Amino acid sequence: MEKRRIDDCEPGPVPSPRPVDRFGFVKQEHGSPYEGVIKSRSAIQFEREERRVRKWRKMIGVGGSDWKHYVRRKPHVVKRRIRKGIPDCLRGLVWQLISGSRDLLLMNPGVYEQLLIYETSTSELDIIRDISRTFPSHVFFQQRHGPGQRSLYNVLKAYSVYDRDVGYVQGMGFLAGLLLLYMSEEDAFWLMVALLKGAVHAPMEGLYQVGLPLVQQYLFQFDHLVKEHLPKLGEHFTKEMINPSMYASQWFITVFSYSFPFHLALRIWDVFLFEGVKIVFKVGLALLTYCHDDLIKLPFEKLIHALRNFPEDAMDPDKLLPVAYSIKVSKRLEELKSLYEKQNKKVVQSAETNGKVKQQDMQED
Repeated sequence: MEKRRIDDCEPGPVPSPRPVDRFGFVKQEHGSPYEGVIKSRSAIQFEREERRVRKWRKMIGVGGSDWKHYVRRKPHVVKRRIRKGIPDCLRGLVWQLISGSRDLLLMNPGVYEQLLIYETSTSELDIIRDISRTFPSHVFFQQRHGPGQRSLYNVLKAYSVYDRDVGYVQGMGFLAGLLLLYMSEEDAFWLMVALLKGAVHAPMEGLYQVGLPLVQQYLFQFDHLVKEHLPKLGEHFTKEMINPSMYASQWFITVFSYSFPFHLALRIWDVFLFEGVKIVFKVGLALLTYCHDDLIKLPFEKLIHALRNFPEDAMDPDKLLPVAYSIKVSKRLEELKSLYEKQNKKVVQSAETNGKVKQQDMQED
């Protein structure tokens, strides 16, 4: 049976025009629950934003030409400005600069095109099946087999060929989809490579490999951090038999792009690409801190619901992120990583020993 490619399909009908928010997501008829957080801009706010854009343009130079020099000279200024949020009109370029993907693109001319045109992927049907589930309320991805869905297919297919050990896993669509809203296909592909292969920070391909090994490590670390930073809540979770795999897996797999308000996800991604995955732990702890007094009263079922549906005021970046930035986790994350690796090594060694004993018993029988 011949494989069906998305390129062979005719685009579906263009969805009826409906009001969209400033990021391109279709507004719900009853209004977004987070709409109140995004306030209308006054003339003063607009002028302030223009000044901020001018500062950023000066900092990065034409096409990013001054970026590396500025980061070396004033790293603390760069960090502070990124934490305040990258101007949306410059976000795509800055993400490529801080992730190291721009360098990968320049060092590998023509590679993306070759992967796309001349290679085949065993994941093609899986990718096609999942395409319509990625940001279904965004106008760019709504048209069946339209430009957005084709671009998403192309990036995911190219990556599944580039890294056959990872191939394709469903959560990768949200990473690629988010990037495609701010850059071209080829730029989005190389930014995925930079993230998963570790151009700047530790490689993240373990989030998508068989058994999700890096997800398991992150959940182990997060579980310990909750118990250490929020002991009463940690005790309540233990009593109600709640563990991070029940609510936090998607935080790590999609870096908050799956179910969080888009304006908050963007602010988190700004910091994530510059500072690394520790911001995911910090935001997770900040959310639990913000909602601590409510969560500690809830029984199992209501607790699960609350952990997957945080209140509107907790999703305001200007309230949540300062709390996240105040939480220090870097040193403890390293210690917990070592502890996890030691425990894992013991489990593997124990399994191997048991396997050898069973083999010997079978031979003796």
